[in-house]
Amino acid sequence: MILREDLPTYFLKPAELRFVRGPGVIRTVLGSCVTVTMFCRRLAASAACHPVLPACPEAGSCHVQNCSQRSKYVECVIPEMLRRFQDLGVQEDELEIKIFGGANMFFRSTSQKEILQVGSRNVDMAKEMIKELRLTLKSYDVGGNQGRKLYFDTETGDVWVKRFQANGASRDDLTVMQSQLSLQLKNHER
Repeated sequence: MILREDLPTYFLKPAELRFVRGPGVIRTVLGSCVTVTMFCRRLAASAACHPVLPACPEAGSCHVQNCSQRSKYVECVIPEMLRRFQDLGVQEDELEIKIFGGANMFFRSTSQKEILQVGSRNVDMAKEMIKELRLTLKSYDVGGNQGRKLYFDTETGDVWVKRFQANGASRDDLTVMQSQLSLQLKNHER
């Protein structure tokens, strides 16, 4: 991974959405949360979100445009990201969309397992929203029980992932997601 030091760098915190035009790096750290990236090559426009929960508890009565916490929920923030691109005249087929994170970080008894598997639920909701909005998922690196550190190059759309080992140490295997995840996507399409 080669990132120029002169590029603006943005740290994406939980429950945030970042929209960037031009070169830069969006970085974040994930556990059970997910990050969805969207990239439009034609406009050099990028967006990344870091929602913490799959669904808004007020789903039936919540109005996304007026919601002050829409970046907190997967089901609310993905349509908001798409809307911002559409406001720039971007067509859905111009977007490169990737999903990361959603690790199941909490290990408990079987009776608590479903409640604590928020990582899997975040991933499922992200995939559901992408499908519902008729978008195409280009690649993903999700699940497992390891946290991740992400670097999103807003000029190229490339995303590098560093995984944390169970003891909290990070591995030195930064990988460009476009090449590594092509096999994973092929398996996903079956």
